[in-house]
Amino acid sequence: MTAERLPPMPSRRLALLLPLVLPACGSRDPEIAVPGGPIGFRFLLPIRLNVAEVVVQEAEPPPAPGDFGATLAVPPARAVRQMAQERVFAVGSSGQAVFAVTQATVLRDATGVVCALGCRLDIVGAEGGRQGFIEAAARANITLPSGAAAATRQRAGEAMLRQALDRLNVEFEFQAKRNLRAWLVETAPGAGGMSAPAPGAVEREALPPA
Repeated sequence: MTAERLPPMPSRRLALLLPLVLPACGSRDPEIAVPGGPIGFRFLLPIRLNVAEVVVQEAEPPPAPGDFGATLAVPPARAVRQMAQERVFAVGSSGQAVFAVTQATVLRDATGVVCALGCRLDIVGAEGGRQGFIEAAARANITLPSGAAAATRQRAGEAMLRQALDRLNVEFEFQAKRNLRAWLVETAPGAGGMSAPAPGAVEREALPPA
């Protein structure tokens, strides 16, 4: 008695099995949109404080392992300081508002890229004592394929910085309006008792009638 020979597996069946493992090798990097134009906050209403001076400290928090924020077009700590410089203005006669960056990282992690930003503003009286403060923090992250190209990660870092910065700006203004009401000034007093825009504010000019 002879053993029955099994027919050979059709080549088409083998071909159907191959695509199950191909996507892991041929995955495409996602398209990441980075907002155009420079980072800026001068188009927003200024935050006027009843202090004589706003001090934006240059000190930066130490970088964390995997942090590549220094390679971005605008490093994250500089971007956070720019937010303070373009939004917070002194319109009083005494005291200081001291702004500091508490966190500014853009990290590669196991799943992609994450940006974490934080800041603090202290109101210091003329005698040197702290009279009030606010803190704000924000994060933004994106998931990337494990084999994403370096250029893709770089664009992801730029995009996440913009997102986290927008969120930090919103949170910072919210905290200021909530916890620094006693130091907020609606208008800056000008000559003759007239109100004048604070430095950096956008002035509007009425158009002549048609």
